[in-house]
Amino acid sequence: MIRRLAALLAPLLLGACLISDGDLISPAEADYPVADGSRFTVYMLDENGARADETPETAVVTIENGRYAMRTGEENKVFTGLMKQIGPDLFAVMIREEDETESNLYALMERNGTTWRRWGMVCPDFVSLAESEGVKLAEFGMIVRNSDCVVDDFANLEKALRFAHERQKPDAEYAAE
Repeated sequence: MIRRLAALLAPLLLGACLISDGDLISPAEADYPVADGSRFTVYMLDENGARADETPETAVVTIENGRYAMRTGEENKVFTGLMKQIGPDLFAVMIREEDETESNLYALMERNGTTWRRWGMVCPDFVSLAESEGVKLAEFGMIVRNSDCVVDDFANLEKALRFAHERQKPDAEYAAE
């Protein structure tokens, strides 16, 4: 079970992520496209964007104190966050472990009916993608610190998320139950 949970959240919770030191989305600016109490089956996707041959996890999303709370796996680990719409059915996602007060992680979610696809924004992958396209991280207002890509404002975050969306495959699929 721990291995599956780690695989589910690894792109977002281990080192080498897209992060900020403070909140780039506030509750007043947030959008809430996922209904309180929603349940999802979460499938990891392979490098082609197809479901990997792994046992899926379950995630339950609630809204608590103006933030999303996502509980996953048998350990009932809680991650809190906010979402902000950046395009038709595209949302920037800011998350952190429930007991954290700073150091947010970011991902992109795309809604297609009742299914959501996630781009986990792993820093080394993003750096390689930018380099292959001839784009410098500075164009996204980013620096690399301790193997994480650090962004300091929402406009640059949005630019990076759209760039990844146009050029990479998603890494997970959340299917509503």
